[in-house]
Amino acid sequence: MYLLVILLAYSLERTLEITRNLHWRRIILRWQHWQVRGAQLEAWRQHDLGQVLWAIIPALFIGFVLALLNNVLLTFLVSAAGILAAIQAPAARAAYKRYLQAESEEDGAEQARQLKLLQQASGRKEAAPVEHLLLWIHLRHYFAVMIYFVLLGVTGALVYATLRDMRHNKSPRWQTVHQIINWLPTRLMTLGFLLVGNFSKALPVWLSSIGNKPQNNFIALTKVGELADDLTAPTTTALVKRNFLLYVVFVALLTIGGWV
Repeated sequence: MYLLVILLAYSLERTLEITRNLHWRRIILRWQHWQVRGAQLEAWRQHDLGQVLWAIIPALFIGFVLALLNNVLLTFLVSAAGILAAIQAPAARAAYKRYLQAESEEDGAEQARQLKLLQQASGRKEAAPVEHLLLWIHLRHYFAVMIYFVLLGVTGALVYATLRDMRHNKSPRWQTVHQIINWLPTRLMTLGFLLVGNFSKALPVWLSSIGNKPQNNFIALTKVGELADDLTAPTTTALVKRNFLLYVVFVALLTIGGWV
């Protein structure tokens, strides 16, 4: 079932434009802003832990209902819908298309503007080359969602998407949270780069990224990506597509073996 959900959700994401009100980000932001009665509960929601626990209630509720009903067809449909809602990145997709168009027209000002929009869509404050932003967007919006879905089901994927998209106070704690939730997807995605790119050049950097000292996920991702392939905007998209296909094949093998 996992393979079918992945194929259906990711295919629909490329071919079907759904209303923004059904994007998981919008759902979570509306949930966070929902007013509740009770001063104690409202005060609890203002703390970091309270914010997280409140925000992940929709994901946990979906998982609870699916486990309670234990219906294969319902689980399949809800999982596909949940993954589809979690992987939406229309702003990034539109900005990248306009970036390529501006590049072909040699419009430097428009390129810079679209690059800024890509940076905003990536969730990063610091400027970065378009290739690095594409890698980061793919990791957070597509690859990590798939990994957590395979490992923890739709609940895990939606909890990840919630932590990725929810509004929160800027603090070192949140940087640590994002470092933790993106650590495994980053290492698995870069492992795929070794297998579909230049293995010998990228291997030492990948090994150092899983060493004793935790390395920034963005740096680990971009360093391995640069060594695995000669990155330009088109080759970056080709690299992540090859990598994604590799893991789809891996999920298919797990399905055939009865592991998922």
